[in-house]
Amino acid sequence: MAVPQDGGTDEETDPLVKLRQDIRAARGRALLLETVAAGWGEGQGAAPRRDWQAARLGPNPPASMGEVMGQGFLEVLAACGVPPGMFQKMGDSGQREAYRRWVALVVQPLAGLLAGELSAKLEAEIGISLGQLFAHDLAGRARAFQSMVGGGMEPGKAAGLAGLMDAEA
Repeated sequence: MAVPQDGGTDEETDPLVKLRQDIRAARGRALLLETVAAGWGEGQGAAPRRDWQAARLGPNPPASMGEVMGQGFLEVLAACGVPPGMFQKMGDSGQREAYRRWVALVVQPLAGLLAGELSAKLEAEIGISLGQLFAHDLAGRARAFQSMVGGGMEPGKAAGLAGLMDAEA
């Protein structure tokens, strides 16, 4: 397929002089161009199937774009260790479970790694308290405690194993 070449700066022989003048005069406005259906002299077979046309105008993206962006957002969250369920519309119990998993599987291990790294770098024992996050699994800890005590375990030991108090207590 032949593409029109720049003929140079000679205004008498340059086939693009008029186009350049029109583009300069438009200053950002829309231009109407003749069809490319003839394929620049190469015949119908070399021509594009149709001329360019605006698929949509304005700021409203199509619904499919919103779905793609929403799915991408959830996948980025998952890649960063944040359960997407925390940001999806679901029941309270589903969001609570997602939050519990995030704290137990991401925040607490990262806090442990950070405390270990700080201790090594600062040559001092560093601890990171996540006390404010303790309630994230209080109901689950209570159920575990109740099951252990119901199975005949001493309440103090069950409380320690369930994480309700220090295991040594």
